[in-house]
Amino acid sequence: MTILIYLLSFFCAYAEAAEIPLSLLTKHGLHSYLEPQRSRLLVEGANPDAQSLFLLDVPYALVQGQFVGLPEPLLVKGSEILFPMQTAELYLFPLLSETERKSLAAEVQSPKVDVNKGDPRCNSVRAVKKVFIDPGHGGNDLGTKFGSLFEKDITLKFGILVAEELRRRGFTVSFSRTKDVYLPLDIRSTLAKKWDADLFVSIHMNSAPSKDAHGTETYILSADGTDAEARKLALIENSIVQKASSKQSAVQDILWDMEQTTYLQDSAFLASYIQKQVVQTAHEFLHAKKIEWKNRGVRQAPFFVLSRAAMPAVLVELGYLSNAQDRKLLTDKNFQESLAKAVANGVKQYEEACKAH
Repeated sequence: MTILIYLLSFFCAYAEAAEIPLSLLTKHGLHSYLEPQRSRLLVEGANPDAQSLFLLDVPYALVQGQFVGLPEPLLVKGSEILFPMQTAELYLFPLLSETERKSLAAEVQSPKVDVNKGDPRCNSVRAVKKVFIDPGHGGNDLGTKFGSLFEKDITLKFGILVAEELRRRGFTVSFSRTKDVYLPLDIRSTLAKKWDADLFVSIHMNSAPSKDAHGTETYILSADGTDAEARKLALIENSIVQKASSKQSAVQDILWDMEQTTYLQDSAFLASYIQKQVVQTAHEFLHAKKIEWKNRGVRQAPFFVLSRAAMPAVLVELGYLSNAQDRKLLTDKNFQESLAKAVANGVKQYEEACKAH
């Protein structure tokens, strides 16, 4: 069984577990070295070369030599250090042996979220009713492409399917575009703000030089990317932006970034639900065909369209048009409808967990 299947079975079975204690992780094969004076924690697996250096209460780490932004920071409660599930899934579980992952999955307890009290990670103080869907690209901005297949067309079709599913779940939906038209990135988020949206969900398709890259990843805003690949993707998506100094001052840029920063925790929370639902749904859809759908996790990058959204905001890269398998599935009606339901389910789970508390 592959690492992905282990992680999926683990995360699906214990999706409601908020954090995992460091003591439990070390019991299952990880080694840790705490440096209290500098609020740093070194974690390594069986291979000493696979090291990660975490900063306590700060969402950053040095993972095998790469500086990354974490979905959520480590927590310190009394004498225990807690790893949020998303952070542990991305950066600690891969360090464990297959045997230890199975043993850990069997031991973890799964506290349920009381939807009447809300999830303690959610800062939202208002009910989630209005969801703004942003189908990426449009008009002369084709997005990524493969032959006559354009990202702009798939994102529009998929965005409409997501809207239908959200309405069935009781949400009100609006769009940045419902036709093949070009819209500047800042206009998209401005429309969402004027409509007083509670959530902003931008839909995209991915591409990579390697034809082997595949799967789904969901992004939240960061001043820097999770890694070089995330930074490159953000540069590509942002390339259409025209930043005339007379229209957008440096001061205004800072104000926009500060505004979105207040929503980062909720954005990460929303992203984790959508990512989990999409990957789980794809896995179930493809199980009989013995096709693997890769969980690329929740990541961070400086997407311009997210920085201008004055509400919890995520950007979903559903799959890779540069990958033959993803490309075939992303243009399949049944698969599109399944993933649309998954995105809507992710939003619904976020809404239920963030009810007034």
